[in-house]
Amino acid sequence: MMWLRPLLFALVSVRALAAEPSSPPVDAKLTELRKVTSYDAKAPLDLKTVRMQQRGDITVTELTYASPKGGPVPAYLVTPPGKGPFPAVLFQHWGQGTKTEFLDEAVSLAHSGVVSLLVDAPHVRPEPWRRDVSGPVVYDTFVQMLMDLRRGVDLLTSRPDVDSQRLAYVGHSLGATVGGALAGAEPRLRAFVLMTGIGNFSNAIRETEGPNEKKLHDAVSQERFDTLVRNMETLDGAVGVRNAAPAALFFQYGRSDAWVTYPEARAYIDAAREPKLFKFYEGGHELSEAARRDRAQWLRAHLGFGEVPGYGLPTIANPTVADAKSTPLPEFAKLRPVITVPGMEEVQPRRGLTYTSAGGREYKLDLYIPDVASRMPVPAPVIVLVHGLLPPAVAAQVRDMRPFSNQARWLAAHGYVVAVPELGSPITGPAQEQWFTDVPALQKRVEATLAFLRREAATYRLDADHMGLLVMSGGGLWGVTPALQKQPPPGLRCVAAWYPMLDAPGQPKGTLPREALAAVDAKKALPLLVVRAGRDSPALNTALDAFVKDAKGKGASLTLVELPEAHHAFDLVDDVESSRDAMRQTALFFEQSLLP
Repeated sequence: MMWLRPLLFALVSVRALAAEPSSPPVDAKLTELRKVTSYDAKAPLDLKTVRMQQRGDITVTELTYASPKGGPVPAYLVTPPGKGPFPAVLFQHWGQGTKTEFLDEAVSLAHSGVVSLLVDAPHVRPEPWRRDVSGPVVYDTFVQMLMDLRRGVDLLTSRPDVDSQRLAYVGHSLGATVGGALAGAEPRLRAFVLMTGIGNFSNAIRETEGPNEKKLHDAVSQERFDTLVRNMETLDGAVGVRNAAPAALFFQYGRSDAWVTYPEARAYIDAAREPKLFKFYEGGHELSEAARRDRAQWLRAHLGFGEVPGYGLPTIANPTVADAKSTPLPEFAKLRPVITVPGMEEVQPRRGLTYTSAGGREYKLDLYIPDVASRMPVPAPVIVLVHGLLPPAVAAQVRDMRPFSNQARWLAAHGYVVAVPELGSPITGPAQEQWFTDVPALQKRVEATLAFLRREAATYRLDADHMGLLVMSGGGLWGVTPALQKQPPPGLRCVAAWYPMLDAPGQPKGTLPREALAAVDAKKALPLLVVRAGRDSPALNTALDAFVKDAKGKGASLTLVELPEAHHAFDLVDDVESSRDAMRQTALFFEQSLLP
């Protein structure tokens, strides 16, 4: 069934909907990967200090430790003041860099209470310990890199100021390519940030497209070349990331990367097993300051440390700690929208307002009311955020998720009152045919939300005659239909839908948006804005395209915004100007539709 993987809002895995094996099957390549990267963990680290320096109260120690393949491993150890125990991050630089690449980032993290170890790869070490990373010895060099990184984990866990249960890895380019294999070989790391890496380095060698690969092919016999490629397949990042669970993975890529193609990036992401997250950024292979900010935020969510200087990131509850009582949140819940406007962080919600009851439980919403609303001579228009398809336990936490709370603040900063309701889940069981069975109930809760806002309009100074919906993903099934009724809910004036799901199997007749459109005079339907992500699920976009064609053919007031290179949840995972433009167009659409 093609629907589910991309249609859970913002990349929630289908596997969260049903029981999953406690561990993945071990394939032959993984077995070989773990075999060739094994070493004597009891061997002395032979730790030697080269020099120490202070950056304020942060200590930067240049040191070496012993490689299992012989010779010293040069590294920086960056430590915060105090006894800890602190979380720790292991860094591996890109191919053109050295251990200094992440030094400023490590010092910044140290101010938040994080220990960092930054390692020089073998190809940038001094003679006689330097190893080539592009010739016939590339396999041996990759194996050594992996062993040296694992020994780096040994170094960190040997320190009394490090919490061995809170370890992560960050690798860039070459560091991300090797880091994927490390995710399958090193179980002590709980989170991996893989920046602009490729998961099939062996394929790059096999196709001999670049000058280094051609040089390698010409330097050895065909038999040796074929053997080398087969051996390199064992070290491919894809082997590790598909066996990394329960460790979490965060992939970061540049939209204009000259070294990593989109198909290569997509293949690496798709090879990975949940929990995982990806995000694309403006710019190229080096990545941007926005990527650095997101790394800090995501690592903070998984490792649990203090606010990072310069980013002003609020505390994020860590859903992965062993004593967490609630259902772990999906990885997308750790992201913020890709746009910010002045004043949005200051908007605070009125939390936990009960708007309806059903099945013996109360359904609640949060109201985000901007300060300016109290000074306006007239009540403020209202926008309701309609969330997508979520597993029941996750849907119950939707009001606490950063994507929704920050979208609410973004819109509220424009002068709207924004409601974030918990609508529940249409999923009634683990079988695929049960994943959409309760869609009509969610449609009723959307209408109940609007009815509650009308009842409470005087209490919160709401303009209940000017309300709109911002519908996301699977919410298209329960958020678009109200705009297409012969008698829309009172006060509803418009609907904006981002990457909406508009079709699903097994729905009662007349409940799908396209059916509702066919049953009304489309020219009298409420204004609609639809944002289409070109790299979304083909099945989702096929249904969306059919709906748009019908709506325009019938003369409906529909605005289509197309983002050809965007993904599902572009507002979270595509940190580029076209995403921000689509969000600005959405704000303008609400302004034109809701402001009297």
